Formats: sequence, C-alpha cells, structure tokens
Amino acid sequence: MKKIEKIYFWPLWFADALSNAKRPKIAPRLIKNLQKANLFLWRALNIYDDFLDRSGINSKLPVANGYYRRYLEIYYRLNLPEDFYRLFNRTMAHLDKTNERETKENHFSISKGRVPSAIVCPTFDNLTVLADKSLALGLGPIAILYHLDPEKAKTAVPAILSFFRYALAAKQLADDARDWFSDLKNGIITPANLTVLQAAQEKKLPLDLNKEPITAYLLFSQKAAEKIVASLSRLCQQTRNAARKAKLRPGCQLIEEIISPIEKGVAEVTQFRTYWLKKA
Repeated sequence: MKKIEKIYFWPLWFADALSNAKRPKIAPRLIKNLQKANLFLWRALNIYDDFLDRSGINSKLPVANGYYRRYLEIYYRLNLPEDFYRLFNRTMAHLDKTNERETKENHFSISKGRVPSAIVCPTFDNLTVLADKSLALGLGPIAILYHLDPEKAKTAVPAILSFFRYALAAKQLADDARDWFSDLKNGIITPANLTVLQAAQEKKLPLDLNKEPITAYLLFSQKAAEKIVASLSRLCQQTRNAARKAKLRPGCQLIEEIISPIEKGVAEVTQFRTYWLKKA
C-alpha cells in the first residue's frame, strides 16, 4: 500500500487548528474532498516539476494531467462563493506564469559537468517567491473558511495566505539546500546554489562538477551554507508570526509538521558549524 504524503492531511490539520467553536461546523465530507484534492495537486506538481527540470518521463505526463484534472474537478464541485473562485483562478494562473518564468530564467546549458564561466543569474531578493510554485496547496484551508462564513473569510484570507507563503518558501528553500549540487549538475539555478555560481565567477574559478566537485563543495560551505541557514531561520520565524496573526492554535499539528523539521535541521547545522569553528 502506497504511503500517503503528509500534504494530504493539511486541510484536516488546518481544521483542527481552528477554535473549538468553528471545528464542529465543518462538514467531514468537505475535509475529505479537500484532502484528496491536495494529494492530487501535490502528485501532479511533482511530475510537472520533473519536466521543468528537464528530467520528466513522458509516460508520466498523462498521469500528472489526470491528477490535475481530478484536483480541479473537486474544487469546481464545491459550490463556494464567487470570491473564492476568483482567488482560486488567480492562484492557478500565477502558478502557470511562475512555471513559464522558471523555464526561461532559472536554467543554463551544462556539458559533461562543466559550468560555463559566464551565466546570467536570476535574483532571489525576496525568498517568498519560492512559494509561488506550490501556494495552491494552501487553498484548501481557505475553502474551509469560505464554507464556514464567506464574509469573515474575506478578512481572514490575507493572514492565511501569508502563513502558507512563508511556510512553503521555507520548505522549498530546505529542499533546494538538500539538492543544491544535483540541481547544479542539471543546469538548474536555485537560491541554494546561486551563491556558488556567483563566487566562482567572482574568483574566476572554473567549475567542473564531474572531475573536481570539491571546488563547488568548498564554495558552498564557505559562501552559501551560512546564508541559507539564516534565511531558513528567518522564514520559519515569519511562518510562526503569521500563524499567530491567522489565529491558528499554538503548537497545532499543521505548524509543527511543516516548520519543526526545518527548524531542527537549522539547529543541527548551526551546532555543527559552531563546533568546527571552535576547532579551527
């Protein structure tokens, strides 16, 4: 039996994070439908992302389209207010534009592991843009708010979106930090390996990821690691601040399942770096 991804539980965890007065008013069938929709979208996005990274398997494309179609079908059958569907359509349109922009800006040509000496690198000044590829995963909780009270939902939406924007940006940056070298070998620029490229250009160091990967690893440890840890720490704190503004129950599973593993990783890396700096 295939293990169900944690993303499936987000709508349920969000409902559990609401006040005791609100939780009983949420229809169990709605939660179940939103959970399935989240899972369908998550699986579709993962397959599409492989194609964006130029590693997609053609036979999986119809599978992704099937997941995406079932996701849309669930949402359009919810019969929620027009305000929700305007937000829904804007979010999905922005996802399309984000993917289109990534294919044009975040890739470079690489041959036999040799990185070109001159690459036009994108900027990642605002790391919350990392959430743009997955922000639609936060629409389930917003659908719950519109189900409970459409008028109150309008004022609550900005805080909920901020929570998911910070949380998903942190999650994406953590993923990028884990995959920084493999992304580099595939000609993909992310905030996690951007500093390596910039440092190599500044120092006029050739990067041959097949024959001399140690150069890239040294640049990562010297230039990128500390910056990534600081950014992750900041995004996690912003997520917790946004959760308070959204009036989510402190310590709820939604917050802890997303953010705590990242915070634990940040603490471990910080401890490791501190240990070796003392040894140096």
